[in-house]
Amino acid sequence: MHLAFIDIARDYTADRPDKNEPLGGTNSAVCFLARELVKTGISCTLFNKIVEPAEAYGIESLPLEALMEYRANPKYSAFIFCGRWVEWLVKLVREATHRPVLAWMHESALDTPMTPALAAFDGIVFVSEWQSKINQSFVHADWHQTVIRNAMNPQFAALFEKEEQTLSAKTKPPILLYAGATPRGAFHLPPLLNVLRQLRKDFSMEIYCDCAPSSDPMANASYIDLLRSLPNISHVGMVGQSELAQKMRRASLFVSPNPWPETSCIALIEAMAAGLSVITTNRAALPETASGFAQHIAIDDPDNATRFDQAIPYGEFAETISQTMDNLSNKADEFEHKLRQQINYFNAHYQWSQRSQLWIDYIRSFG
Repeated sequence: MHLAFIDIARDYTADRPDKNEPLGGTNSAVCFLARELVKTGISCTLFNKIVEPAEAYGIESLPLEALMEYRANPKYSAFIFCGRWVEWLVKLVREATHRPVLAWMHESALDTPMTPALAAFDGIVFVSEWQSKINQSFVHADWHQTVIRNAMNPQFAALFEKEEQTLSAKTKPPILLYAGATPRGAFHLPPLLNVLRQLRKDFSMEIYCDCAPSSDPMANASYIDLLRSLPNISHVGMVGQSELAQKMRRASLFVSPNPWPETSCIALIEAMAAGLSVITTNRAALPETASGFAQHIAIDDPDNATRFDQAIPYGEFAETISQTMDNLSNKADEFEHKLRQQINYFNAHYQWSQRSQLWIDYIRSFG
């Protein structure tokens, strides 16, 4: 079996998650899945925006233009469009091969300009039950569909020894941490922390995000200056996965006032594995991903797949953060037990090595 993964958005090789550079969740998912598949004897090729051919972990990365040459090559068992796609490219591949042409859906809404619901596809892979359910009206009757969840960077699975006390690694006073893309909650942090400061001041907030509200560099720089002028806030910016894992290990709370229609949220998965107490919204697939271990603040329209402007109840968020900080001190033994259960659960259920066989079985189901 030889799988072709097609990503029209970014340029990378399979070792990109190892570098001290930020990488999006979809792109890292492609890298980690391909690496696990290769371990089982499955060959993989990445077609993306890379300029020159390159190789890492035995996985070749080729420019998208190379698809013109390879789309009819019978060595490929399936062509998998990752995250986003365009109709003309999907059709070019479809016209040249009898192999399955598949969509690996990461966006919330199917049948948009970024993710058209094309008859040229043979099947679709969703990353959560929520995402699958919300998009069923756009699924073609002859598509073979399945749900295969995302997983974590393996570095986050090795942050704590089996018998290590989780809370002993946490800095005091507690560090609140946010990681993720700007629209997924960063805009709501300044007003939320303004409310929290009225309740207490014994905390710091670290933001691992570019915090770029626009395409104007000057406006973005001005916004970051504003963030850094606020008390209790440390805007670090985007960092590599190795550094982020260590920062999460010593933080206490993952605070994500997220209005985005999340389909999975790898940052949430990794925060759970890093032993953070998570406080987020009940938006979209976040409750499914958190598997009962997070505290979810309700918002008005949690299942809407296309709204990105939901109001966040800052008062309830701030009260929950404050109470959780108190419980970290007053109920330390209870918290330690819960965090250990959480870490064990995510290590047991969110490994890329567990996803590779699901993908193999899915590809083989096409005959």
